Amino acid sequence: MCAMSQKLNPNVPRIESLRVKNYRALRDLEVKFTPLTVFLGSNGSGKSTIFDVFAFLSECFTQGLRYAWNKRNRFGELRSRGATGPIEFEIKYREAHDSSPITYHLVIDETPSGPIVAKEILSWRRGKKFGAPYRFLDFENGKGRVISGENPEEGDARIEENLSSSDVLAVSTFGQLARHPRVSALRNFITGWYLSLSLIHI
Repeated sequence: MCAMSQKLNPNVPRIESLRVKNYRALRDLEVKFTPLTVFLGSNGSGKSTIFDVFAFLSECFTQGLRYAWNKRNRFGELRSRGATGPIEFEIKYREAHDSSPITYHLVIDETPSGPIVAKEILSWRRGKKFGAPYRFLDFENGKGRVISGENPEEGDARIEENLSSSDVLAVSTFGQLARHPRVSALRNFITGWYLSLSLIHI
């Protein structure tokens, strides 16, 4: 049995859902989280893989995609058996109980020279009750646009940026800059989340 718990402190980030495609045993999984979420299943059903998703993302943010990819024996071991598409992650979370939900979408693919960040998106519906969330970070293959500031608005200017390589995560790069506090919050959320998970993984 594996359990994941979150304290009911309204002022700390909280994950609401996780979607995973083509990652190891998780061919297509969506999990909605509550303050206490318990995973039950037989060996090989994917319980440990759910925790490894957070470990993988944490390592991508702190040590780089290529490091996390190599550590897990590349796509031959990372991609679900029989799958041919890219690996995808989508996390929906709130920075606080009364804050707008933020969605992080990450697509990882492989080329002959190694892994690439095929797509990386941060979006939210701040100040909107209806309609599609708008993107305040939107990158493909190392190129894209980002809105800076404490509360990125849909109409704010988007800054064109080029990353140093297509295997670099935009969240990892911009998350270390003070002018991108929302991006920094996600990076801190993921790296800190894995540390707490390791304490309750039984």
